[in-house]
Amino acid sequence: MVQGEMCEIQVDDIQDVLLDIGIPSSLLGFMYITYAEQLVLADPSYMRKITKGLYKEIASRYDSTPTRVERCIRHAIEVGCTQGNMDSLYRLFKNSVNPLKGTPTNGQFIARVYYHLANR
Repeated sequence: MVQGEMCEIQVDDIQDVLLDIGIPSSLLGFMYITYAEQLVLADPSYMRKITKGLYKEIASRYDSTPTRVERCIRHAIEVGCTQGNMDSLYRLFKNSVNPLKGTPTNGQFIARVYYHLANR
């Protein structure tokens, strides 16, 4: 995918992946991850500047702080990985998701969902 090109990937596609994993749409982190994926799909360089770029951009849009954005995303990922659909998690993350290792970091999660969406 060329930088700045979102192809045919829509917000619904991103949200379907998150819902399939088991992240409830009622969590703020769900909304933040959805927007994070939109930003990363439009400009993959955000993956190299998650803390100072991505969180800051999301916080600006949703009138929040980067710290709150990070925490909400982390919480949503933890809920999805501990209470979600394990089959979907394994399909998306392969063997990199292991209950003994804990949940993926925010950056790992955002990158994996990005690669899944960009390469389908």
